[in-house]
Amino acid sequence: MAKRTFATIWQQIEKLYFSFKDGKKTRAELEQGVQEILDKPDVEKIILELGQLLMLDYEAFLDFDFKFKLAGDDPRFMRVSLYDSKKKIIYLDPIRVYEFIDLLRDEEKLQGAGADFEKYRKQSLMLELGKLPNKCILFMCILQQIAISGGYTHIGLSEIPQENLTDTALYQTLLWAFNELQKKLYTLNGINIRTEFGITWHESDWINQ
Repeated sequence: MAKRTFATIWQQIEKLYFSFKDGKKTRAELEQGVQEILDKPDVEKIILELGQLLMLDYEAFLDFDFKFKLAGDDPRFMRVSLYDSKKKIIYLDPIRVYEFIDLLRDEEKLQGAGADFEKYRKQSLMLELGKLPNKCILFMCILQQIAISGGYTHIGLSEIPQENLTDTALYQTLLWAFNELQKKLYTLNGINIRTEFGITWHESDWINQ
């Protein structure tokens, strides 16, 4: 049996999700299948190592763990990820990541901002981010939670409940996460994701005067 890696884990989850989207599996079957993957003895260690790699540059998160976890009925799980400051764990629901990816690529759902500049700016950025490969968007979701929990943007997120993020807060944390991902991938393998995937986003064009 081939050694399990993060890539093979993600491929298995992706296959289950697409089977669900195609109507071949129920939601319950999808969740059961993903949970069976997460329960494998080596998977938790592989996911933990991924999180540690992404959190390595942020001092406040050096002693944090990272885990995949299905949100289920947990009322604290308002978005794709969950920050537990007491246990020092960042959780991420891989099914919700794929639902977020679908949202990024659904132009109809991201329309309708009208004259609301903050909403339009956020939605426009999200459409650009949808050009990224699925795995890159996963990494970006982890980095966004780091931005929210660590207060790495300038808008004072520590005072905003995570479930009540404004359009500006979402925009700033997504943009921060994208820029961090860009730096990491260039450092690790020389890939410029703006060039590679045609991301035409420049923050200076979207400053709200």
